[in-house]
Amino acid sequence: MNPTRRCALLVGVACTIFMCAARPDATSGLCEPSVVAIDASIRKTMSQGAPGMIVGVARHGQPLFVRPYGTANLEHDVPIRRPTVFKLASVTKQFTAAAVLRLVQRRRLSLDDKLARFVPELPQASTVTLRQLLVHTSGLPDYAEDPEGQRTKSVARSSQDMVAWIARLEPKFLFQPGTRWAYSNSNYALLGAVVERISGKSLEVFFREELFQPAGLTRTGFDDPVDVVAHRAQGYRKAKTAAGGYANAEWISPTIPGAAGGLRTTVDDLLRWSHALFSGTVLPPATLRQMIAPGTLSDGRTTKFGMPEAWQRGLDSDYGMGVFITNTSAGRRVWHSGDIEGFSTWLAHYPEAGVTIAVLQNSESADIDETALHEALFGPQAAGCEHRRPTMQSRPAP
Repeated sequence: MNPTRRCALLVGVACTIFMCAARPDATSGLCEPSVVAIDASIRKTMSQGAPGMIVGVARHGQPLFVRPYGTANLEHDVPIRRPTVFKLASVTKQFTAAAVLRLVQRRRLSLDDKLARFVPELPQASTVTLRQLLVHTSGLPDYAEDPEGQRTKSVARSSQDMVAWIARLEPKFLFQPGTRWAYSNSNYALLGAVVERISGKSLEVFFREELFQPAGLTRTGFDDPVDVVAHRAQGYRKAKTAAGGYANAEWISPTIPGAAGGLRTTVDDLLRWSHALFSGTVLPPATLRQMIAPGTLSDGRTTKFGMPEAWQRGLDSDYGMGVFITNTSAGRRVWHSGDIEGFSTWLAHYPEAGVTIAVLQNSESADIDETALHEALFGPQAAGCEHRRPTMQSRPAP
């Protein structure tokens, strides 16, 4: 769930060529240089320890390229295919942010409301706002860093259990709210509790009615081990001593990541979600602009300047509401990565270009090379590609 290790993506790794061929159901509307560069990037990532991946690229909601690689289940030798279902991990946070903003639209709550209005049992709730939770400036410690979580991560928890867990964490604050930035899954677990309490519905029902159905998502939902899920990928980690070099990932109850990282989805649903979000289906343009604008500290500086120095250097990004924002050669990149036991994900949208790229893999041991994928779409070798050229049909960016 924590994107810290994404800073390591700036370090290149030697590319090992092996059997990683696209399946027959792959499609491509990209020009050849982009396709070749994407394939090379995926092979490099898989060589680090990923049995399977899938990549999707869309422009204004129309898929240009969807290609699966490798294996979804090693024990049964099942290949990754387009309908393969992956855990979404922390990319879930933009769904939770959108859910909160839907309630703001209806004036059921305000971003400047104190958390104590909704979660009064949290000792420090009277000094934290919903806005600070959304942009990670609350100063609340991260339950995912708590040793108790490692010992009990297979235990299912309700949202009330999660609130009680966060209430027990020490120290109560890592810093005074609003003065710095620190990534904390606790922020989004608490936002999930707020959504449930103000709507009177479970997260599963609220997300389905307010997010998934309007966006046309049919394979997305909160993960549940009792569900029989067609095409569900198994998650892995690299293990040198294991037969075949992989071990099954450790089990974590999906109720623990919950609103911070508990969704599962397919690449096509993820592309549909991005289009629905950025085309105004989920949120009106003014609210979307608020979501993808850099958050601010109490002194007026943006979130980037409250990050630890290593994050400032490695990410060179601000944080909005459930998304990072980075200035690139193709304009803004609005993105989030996700890491959870057995899975890693990356979703990026370029508002000025109207382009979205989604990557899902069933491994926790290989870093998705986001820089290489950006270069594949917008670098010099793709200078003549159709997706780079503005057209009369290009929509204004929020």
